[in-house]
Amino acid sequence: KVVVSIGTTAFEAIILPGPVREDVIYLKLPNGYNLAVKVDRIKSIKKIATITPKYTLPKMLVTAREDLPEVSIIHCGGTIASRIEYTTGAVAPAFSAEELSNAIPELFSIIKPRLTMLFNIFSENMTPKHWIEIAKTTYRELLSGAKSVIITHGTDTLHYSAAALAFMLRNLKGPVVLTGAMRSSDRPASDAPTNLIASSIFATKSDVGEPVILMHGTPDDTCFFAHRGVRCIKLHSTRRDAFRSIGIPPIARVDIREQKVDILYPHHKKTTEIESELKAVFEPKTAIIFIYPGMPQDIIDSFTDRNYRGLVLVGTGLGHVPEYMFESIQRAIENGIIVVMTTQCLLGGVYLDVYETGRKLKTLGVVSGRNMLPHVAYIKLGWLLAQDIPEAEVKDLMGKNITGEIVYQESPVYF
Repeated sequence: KVVVSIGTTAFEAIILPGPVREDVIYLKLPNGYNLAVKVDRIKSIKKIATITPKYTLPKMLVTAREDLPEVSIIHCGGTIASRIEYTTGAVAPAFSAEELSNAIPELFSIIKPRLTMLFNIFSENMTPKHWIEIAKTTYRELLSGAKSVIITHGTDTLHYSAAALAFMLRNLKGPVVLTGAMRSSDRPASDAPTNLIASSIFATKSDVGEPVILMHGTPDDTCFFAHRGVRCIKLHSTRRDAFRSIGIPPIARVDIREQKVDILYPHHKKTTEIESELKAVFEPKTAIIFIYPGMPQDIIDSFTDRNYRGLVLVGTGLGHVPEYMFESIQRAIENGIIVVMTTQCLLGGVYLDVYETGRKLKTLGVVSGRNMLPHVAYIKLGWLLAQDIPEAEVKDLMGKNITGEIVYQESPVYF
């Protein structure tokens, strides 16, 4: 805590953490507002106290009802299970049973939650190693008796983790739901409580046996969609209904007022009593490359020189790259790299037989990713390469539907 003098005015404030800049400091004023001040405007600044972030909840008895289905909630970080300590502006996790009971008491009338704090990181910091840990933990929870699993996760890369789990986990005994929040749980109009409530309803009242992303379906709190994990992407940076199913309808709609699940896409995988499978592996030397005009060909060369095993190209249109890049692509393939082509168009797909550019790429040995979403093709390729299977089989499987990642007939309604 400091006293800051600017011109003839002096005031108390708390110095906040912020972006590293030598010309600006960030202050929290006594009225709660934050202020960015240029250093050259400050006449003097004097420390008067040290404040430690504090956050306390009223003591309360949290009782889990034994007659409700036991659902495992695995926390991986992100906005959905975070709060702001308003004195200092610090962000902290809010994930204990007591905190959940204070924030979302309705949850305890739907499920009997058991909580696992796996990690607490922003989703941009997720790596394939984290996907593997999430998959293993989900598998263990389902084996140990949980009816279903809810995974709380930051939204920025939520669709990557959902796709990874779709390949790593097979024959699910219960629903696996990934959810997040666009606004933290202690903010006005936060979507965190309703997303968790909707996820709990879906987790206990559906027979969907594949990982889904469950978020707001509209900006208000009346509609929630469960999206297939391998056919979904975050399409908006701020809206609460940021996620969309691509090429197919959402699997289900959830009504939290009536606690009802309506199936919209009947071609989903169903829960099963068949023994679950876990293949939690990923080849780290797999990369995804966005093609753009004027792109230097040595970008691809750099991956070849570093002995990468798989490259997913996000090409233009039907799956094209500039012709001057053919040499680098050929060199990569000759060095044993599997090169898969996807398209920057979210709808439609890769068709390498239509134009000469595509036919030449196919002759070089480029594998069509069909209409897989680029991030899904990247995860699928890395997952296949990590298994002890021949290169020819990897290429063959990239063109086959394993878990609903390829759509044979896109719905015209969802364009």
